[in-house]
Parts: sequence; structure tokens; C-alpha cells
Amino acid sequence: MPVFADNTPSGDWIGVDLNTTGHIAVVAHPASGGVVMLGEPGNDAEQRERCGSAGKSKKRRAERDRESRIRGDQNRRVAREIVKMARQLQCGIKLEDLSGAGFAGRQKPGIPLPFSRREGSFYHLRNLVEARAHDAGVPVALVDPALTSRRCSRCGKRGARKGKRFLCPHCGYTGHADANAAFNIAAASPVTDRPHKEVEACSKSPGGIPGGLEHRA
Repeated sequence: MPVFADNTPSGDWIGVDLNTTGHIAVVAHPASGGVVMLGEPGNDAEQRERCGSAGKSKKRRAERDRESRIRGDQNRRVAREIVKMARQLQCGIKLEDLSGAGFAGRQKPGIPLPFSRREGSFYHLRNLVEARAHDAGVPVALVDPALTSRRCSRCGKRGARKGKRFLCPHCGYTGHADANAAFNIAAASPVTDRPHKEVEACSKSPGGIPGGLEHRA
């Protein structure tokens, strides 16, 4: 499926920031100032310890497979909500182009998908979003991830990220760091030199805006 960069007549977009900690996806809509946080991954350290203490390799493999199924199901729910929001808002979806940052698919059958770029869950979720958006007629564009988490979405200057908080020493803005990144993603220009790709089948890998949008301060 091609990435559609210019099919939204209003030029209205939501930005989606994917994360390895905290909420899996943070969605921001600059036109309304709204923010939605989707999906809360479990504690990977605890999961690895549980897998390691399972004893026999068969038990460890079963536990990893179970985690992979849980993450896959969660990715499908998150992708569905993202596309549903875009349809309700009648806008396109922008995601970071992480293809150069260890952003690769699953290497072998049976390998679990902890929520990380390297192990493929980012790739799986992005593919799900693109596939659902394509079926719904929602435009999708990829943007350069450089400085999306370090630049202030209010004044455009470089600020400081401390954990999940973002602070701008220039304009004084403070807010959730992932929300700030999502606003930057929504405002960024689409990558134009990336070749179009067909989305891989997602069903074999492994709704409305929920409760309304939260509004940024």
C-alpha cells in the first residue's frame, strides 16, 4: 500500500508518537489541541524475569508466545483507535519514519515481540495503522524523526526532555514529552525521498475518540 502524503484536502493531520515506555501510542491533533494516549505495555523487565524463571525451555517458549499474542492484540486495538480518530476528525495520520533506527520486522517464527523498534513491534503497529488507514481511505504520511522529541511544539526551539516531561527554556512551555513529540510529528513535512512500499500482511504478524480528547494546557 502506498503512503499517501497529499490526499488530505484540508491539510489536517494527527501525529502519532510510538513509545517503548508508558503508553504505546500518543496521538495529538494540533487543530483542536487534543491528545489521546493509547495502550499501556507491561513491565518488560518483570516479563523477562518471569520467562527466565520458568525453568524448562518449553515453559519459557510458551510464556514468550503468550506475550507476543498479547502485544499483537494490543497493537491491533491501538491501530483501530488511531484510524477511527482520523476518520472522525476527517484528517490524515503522520508517523515517524523509523526505518533507519533498528525498525525491522520479525526475524524468525516464534520470536516474541517486546515493544521495541529492534524486535519488530513498532514495525507491526505501523503496518497495522497503514493497512487499516488504506482500507478506510485515510491518508498516511511518514516524517523525519529528527528532534521530534527535543523540539518545543509551541515555539519550535530546542528544549529539554526529562523522562516523560518536556520543558522549554525559551517560551516556558512544559508538558508531557510524548504529547509534545506527537504535536511535532503532526506539524512536520512528509518524507519525500522515501520510496513507496506495499504494506506487509499484518493479520499473521505477531473505536470514536475514547471518551473525548484531552486538551493540552
